[in-house]
Amino acid sequence: MLICKSGRTIEKKRKGVTKFFIRLNLIDTDEHGAQKYRTKDIDTGLTATKRNRIKANAMLEDEISRFSPIGESTQFAAYCQYWLDKKKSEIEIITFEGYQYRVKHIIEYFSDHPVTLGKLTADHVDQFYHYLLTKEKVCTSQHDENGLSNRSIKDIATILRSILSDTLMLGHVKNRENILRITQLKIPKKPESVSKDAYIGIDDIDDFKAAIKGHRLETAYTLAFYYGLRREEIAGLRWSAIRNGRMYIEHTVTKLKTTVAKDRTKTYTSHRDYPIPPEIMKMLEEIYAAQMLNRELMGDSYHNSDYIFTWEDGRPYSPDYLTKSFKKLVKASDKLDDRLTLHSLRSSCVSVMVHEGIDIKDIQAWVGHSDISTTMNIYAKTNQKQQQKVNE
Repeated sequence: MLICKSGRTIEKKRKGVTKFFIRLNLIDTDEHGAQKYRTKDIDTGLTATKRNRIKANAMLEDEISRFSPIGESTQFAAYCQYWLDKKKSEIEIITFEGYQYRVKHIIEYFSDHPVTLGKLTADHVDQFYHYLLTKEKVCTSQHDENGLSNRSIKDIATILRSILSDTLMLGHVKNRENILRITQLKIPKKPESVSKDAYIGIDDIDDFKAAIKGHRLETAYTLAFYYGLRREEIAGLRWSAIRNGRMYIEHTVTKLKTTVAKDRTKTYTSHRDYPIPPEIMKMLEEIYAAQMLNRELMGDSYHNSDYIFTWEDGRPYSPDYLTKSFKKLVKASDKLDDRLTLHSLRSSCVSVMVHEGIDIKDIQAWVGHSDISTTMNIYAKTNQKQQQKVNE
């Protein structure tokens, strides 16, 4: 079955005459859900003139419609790719890449388990969700189990529901009740154990400081732990955000495949500011002095930017570099829990504040959680783990 991904009018010279052709980008899906991509050129018979371009564009729309027979006989995997391709022009690139990562799981599964839009049932989707629970991972550590995380499965299910809602809204399927049953399907979860949650507690702070001591990212990891910053917030810190003795979280750098700088934070509550204690200010001043020296030494080769965390030539660090470097530090330490990740430092910040008896609403404001339930969840797990230590 052929589905038109996109199309445009082009000009080709034939026997000395330049004509308009229609070029279609097609997805060819077989009965097993396997896909091939190809192009098809259609001769409009129109010479390439200004007046004929309008006619050629009208013919383009007709051809796109002819090769886009979306309906109940369309393979679900093919429709997901079609839906994703349409989204690319509607949303930011970083959001699209997030969609792309999640839709990839849906397409892979339903290419191996082909079913059409008209025959898709809640049972098919339920089996897909349970497959995600046990999906084999390409790379795992000794503590990792197969299967995606509950958060990842929930995100994929959200996308799948959005795709199915669009099929209903656009009239591609007729059985409204069936689509509603699928979208209301309960998402299965792996049981979560408190023992699997890794964070730096009040008793681990000295080990954490020793592990990062002297590392080029020591200051970055100190800020992540002290303020509970996300990696995008660390990478996005700029000198202009340090003013009047305070640090303002107002810019982020995000990356999936494409690095995107944004003059905004993840949510409204993520836009916050902090006091800077003397020991942290001293660390920042040392970084600034080193940057000024590098700028002088490298001259025109230096990449001028306002970012705090950069390479010697001024190029800012990627968020991925922050994450991977921290994981290497953790593995190299015989004191830290090797399940720790850079994002664990946010939970670690909350855990220390809980231990110090700080009010839960103040903790929420400090780390920038938009929903207090997120803070409460970490709060509860922290208290539970502390109680386990007492009982031990």
